[in-house]
Amino acid sequence: MLEIDPTSPLPINDQLKGALKGLVTKGLLRPGDKAPSIRGLALSLKINPNTVARAFRELALEGFLDTKRGDGNYIAQTAKGQAKEGLAVSKERLADALRLARQAGLSWDEISETVQSTKGGEDETR
Repeated sequence: MLEIDPTSPLPINDQLKGALKGLVTKGLLRPGDKAPSIRGLALSLKINPNTVARAFRELALEGFLDTKRGDGNYIAQTAKGQAKEGLAVSKERLADALRLARQAGLSWDEISETVQSTKGGEDETR
């Protein structure tokens, strides 16, 4: 369900936060759903549980997760709105990057090739 790229310059906890927000955006997790356990997620992704715990703490501080002591983490009621805001920011950053790429001299074919090479195992839910 979630994938982490250990070769990415983006810190793993930030990748994890983005991936969880993406699951909400795609409707795979909904407000009120229980989030994956920290230990289980760390095992399945082969990452340190402290990294997962850090991402969850940050998501809780952002109001994306509700933490219930002894019961785990749940997707907050405000999570869908936050995920959509994040999606809008991502689109804006992508548009900026495309403008910079064009200004630097990349052709649309070169940009398309780059996009295709970065798709990896992504599913096409849109």
